[in-house]
Amino acid sequence: MSFSAEQFVSRLNNLEDSQESIGNASKWLLSQYRDASKVAEFWKNYMLRKDINTRRKLLAIYLVNHVVQQAKAKKIGQFQTALGHVTAEVLREVYPVLPRDLKKKVRRVCDIWRDRCIFSEDVLSGIKSCLDSEETVSASTPIPPKLTPLVESFDKLDRMEQNAKAMKLRFDNAIGALDPSSVVYEENFGIVAKIGQTAIDTANQSIQLREHALSRLKSLLELEKKLLDEERNTIGEMDIAIASRNSASVNQGAEYEEDILPTYEAGNEDDEDDEQNNSSSSNSSDSDDGDSGKDISELDNNIVSTNKRQHELSSDNSQAKKPKSSSEDIDGRSVQEYEPESLPNNSNSPRESGTSGVTSNIQDLLSKLAN
Repeated sequence: MSFSAEQFVSRLNNLEDSQESIGNASKWLLSQYRDASKVAEFWKNYMLRKDINTRRKLLAIYLVNHVVQQAKAKKIGQFQTALGHVTAEVLREVYPVLPRDLKKKVRRVCDIWRDRCIFSEDVLSGIKSCLDSEETVSASTPIPPKLTPLVESFDKLDRMEQNAKAMKLRFDNAIGALDPSSVVYEENFGIVAKIGQTAIDTANQSIQLREHALSRLKSLLELEKKLLDEERNTIGEMDIAIASRNSASVNQGAEYEEDILPTYEAGNEDDEDDEQNNSSSSNSSDSDDGDSGKDISELDNNIVSTNKRQHELSSDNSQAKKPKSSSEDIDGRSVQEYEPESLPNNSNSPRESGTSGVTSNIQDLLSKLAN
């Protein structure tokens, strides 16, 4: 029977981590020894695919291990030669991305190859160099202690995720092969139901591990944020301390304080400004009262002149009716003393008419002031 690439890939996808599954696939491959080079080429392509998970790749390595050991026992050298040409190349690409627990299993397989001399010395040396270079890189970059629990959680999650995907694939194949018209449908359905329940349980375990890993991630993120804030505060405190001790800034601060301090001198211009303000306010008040003062002054002058006229009239009347009483002043001259008398009511008298005119003037001035 000729080699079929599709059948080979299908067997790789359906491999399970059991001796029976791997033994059956190995038996089929050994029957294809004439196409050993094609088997090796398709195996390499399958192992280098990015969409194949690490668990599938581990099972493919287990299959090759079984094939080459059986081929050596049966003296079928084609597989040792063909697979020996691609194994080192495959491990160089695949081994670094494997989880830690899967790396241990791959290393154990490689140790068996070396102990039993499955491949030639050159092939075994190439395989060993691939493994050792990866271990050297891992040793040179140790995991920080606070990341160790997180790495362990993700290692467990990766393994569980691979198991969940494998169980899902197995369930899909089983449910797809279920034939309702079969006489053993009830029995087959019971098996598919068990496979489905196992797949569900595996998925639930994967969910729990993922939630636990997310919780650890959140705790680590909060811790890093707190440390970040502390470092920023530390930088700010150091900047303030440096600035406060800097001689240039200290001197500049002293000069600034001197500039803002007030200085007082004798004969300050502020007093002159106050005097000017007072004088200007007094001038403004004087100017406001100027008009009213002028009117009052005129009224006083009119009153004085009226009194003078009344005094003259009184003097004339006293001279006509009474004898003059005189007295001598300091120089010996006679001085007429003033004695007030009632004026006669004579409206036709020219003096009385003069008095009424003065009174009229006074009334006019009073009305002006009132207005």
